[in-house]
Amino acid sequence: MKIFDSLSKYREWFSKNKKVALALLCGFILIFVIFLSEVSFSTGKSEKETDAAGIDDSEYCQELESRIEEIVSSIDGAGKTKVMITLSETTEYIYAQNTNGSSKNTADSNDTSNQNEFVIIDCNNSDGGLLIKTIEPKIKGVAVVCEGGGNTKVQEQIYSAVGAVLNISSSRISVSKLTTSEVEE
Repeated sequence: MKIFDSLSKYREWFSKNKKVALALLCGFILIFVIFLSEVSFSTGKSEKETDAAGIDDSEYCQELESRIEEIVSSIDGAGKTKVMITLSETTEYIYAQNTNGSSKNTADSNDTSNQNEFVIIDCNNSDGGLLIKTIEPKIKGVAVVCEGGGNTKVQEQIYSAVGAVLNISSSRISVSKLTTSEVEE
């Protein structure tokens, strides 16, 4: 019964002070609208950071692995192949900038100041920086395991092919023979 008594007191107060009640109601509606504008609705896609082509770093690595696996398995004597690539950095983005510089020369000093600001463009109803260049992640190392990994001629061909495709030294490539239990599967 206490709850109903306190509610009736508030109702009486609001009926006497209609302007205050209307202001409070408008305030609550405004807060609700602001809250709704801040809520982001999920589209079911992953929220990982992606580059301009829509590929994140893990997808980039998987794509490289499958392409290297395809190349290595086509080498005569390599057979069934598995490839793992590790990255040492993430994708780097270079954005356009406007540079405003000024210099002040006096007999006593030479003052120079520069101010940089990013070039912003409107794309698909959202603002973003003007992307000039995307630098792909650096490759740290490659592990290749294949049926022919025990043969030195096959190993040399794999070192040569992987090194040429990824532009890395052979010291960052490891080639090993696939275990017999893996071959049977």
